[in-house]
Amino acid sequence: MGNDILTSIIAVEQEIQQRLAAEDEAATQALNQLRCELEEDVKREGDRLATSVQQAVAAARTQAQEGADATVQRATLRAQQLDSIDDETLKRCILKHLSLITREQAQ
Repeated sequence: MGNDILTSIIAVEQEIQQRLAAEDEAATQALNQLRCELEEDVKREGDRLATSVQQAVAAARTQAQEGADATVQRATLRAQQLDSIDDETLKRCILKHLSLITREQAQ
């Protein structure tokens, strides 16, 4: 009878060991699956962020180009306006400013 109890205890212990090993294997597989899913999530998020950065850079580049184009257009228009001033008007303007400058220096 003592042997039967000892045999039963050993059998139960072996069963516990097998269950623990199975649980350990299941936990390892679950962790590996979770790791793979997380790596995929990280890659997708990285790709999404890279795309977002590219879109932001493209938008900023477009905005900067539009601003530069507008500045060039205003400068061209102003240059055309200044180019259309006749010589007599220029002379009067220059003389007016020269007289103001000489008066300021005389004081």
